[in-house]
Amino acid sequence: MSSVILTGVRKQFGSIEVIKGIDLTIEDKELVVFVGPSGCGKSTLLRMIAGLEDVDYGSIEIAGQDVTERAPAARGVAMVFQNYALYPHMSAYDNLAYGLRRAKVASTEVDRRVRDAARLLQITDLLDRLPKAMSGGQRQRVAIGRAIVRKPEVFLFDEPLSNLDASLRVEMRSQIARLHRELQTTMIFVTHDQVEAMTLADRIIVLKGGRIEQVGTPRDIYHHPANLFVAGFIGSPTMNLFPAKVISQDGRQVALHLDSGPRVVVSGVAGSAAAGTNVTLGLRPEKLQVARAVDGVDKIQGEVTLAEHLGGETILHLSGPHGPMIVKCDEDFDQMPGLKVDVTLDMTGANLFDAEGQAIC
Repeated sequence: MSSVILTGVRKQFGSIEVIKGIDLTIEDKELVVFVGPSGCGKSTLLRMIAGLEDVDYGSIEIAGQDVTERAPAARGVAMVFQNYALYPHMSAYDNLAYGLRRAKVASTEVDRRVRDAARLLQITDLLDRLPKAMSGGQRQRVAIGRAIVRKPEVFLFDEPLSNLDASLRVEMRSQIARLHRELQTTMIFVTHDQVEAMTLADRIIVLKGGRIEQVGTPRDIYHHPANLFVAGFIGSPTMNLFPAKVISQDGRQVALHLDSGPRVVVSGVAGSAAAGTNVTLGLRPEKLQVARAVDGVDKIQGEVTLAEHLGGETILHLSGPHGPMIVKCDEDFDQMPGLKVDVTLDMTGANLFDAEGQAIC
């Protein structure tokens, strides 16, 4: 069982505490993604699991063994870095074989593992090439292959796709997802790119300032963010946030008066929202609809500031009475900057946050 268990893990650099008490269990064969803004501690946490950074407090367990004090080579992990870190004077074959040869693995076993990894990664025809004769995506596959041949308990990926162009990132995401299915091995993936997180992860760990803000499946985190930080960070375009005041609560239904005018009802509220309290209503861009400006009830008027025409859909950025709004339209709307539009709100799947920014719905 290749689970990873972090208990009370902390890390300081001088007087600055960068990891502030992490408790986390990553299950066997799970692909978990650490995501968060720059400086949140995600790469430091990964390096602590790998043994490249010491643990100041707490413990790390891998496959049932406490590895907190073990050297990196004795932890049963293999790491793929952001830079490919290939030996430029070695062929792809020799890059793949180097670690095994250093470990004095039999030459026949080295050859078998190298060729098995090459077939899995579809790079058999590259084995004789030097890194300078490969594309970025090919080099990254060799770097991943170097981890595969070690047959680790856990794979660690530290922003491995950030040096690739957009089309190659899409290709490599699918490669990593396929590898996870075929290898059936625990994987931990660090990225600042939420698209990578949403498309790859079994579960996402959202980090901020060295602490875990939320753990959940991509669907759970997208539809039910734990707080305003997660609501604003996860999702592209970002969630719309409307300041509001509670009018009343009847069971699991809360009536709100938005600062921008309309009165709305949020259903399925799990917590209490007392009348008169200030809250924030959260709606994803696809929950807003637009029309040409007309008189109407329960609408918010906005002015188009930017229209992103993406072929099958259009992303409209609007300036509204409470601040910016973002609307995702299914059609190729011909909306120009300066145009006035009315926005209606679809309250299904709405999120509600209290004055401290914590979810109450």
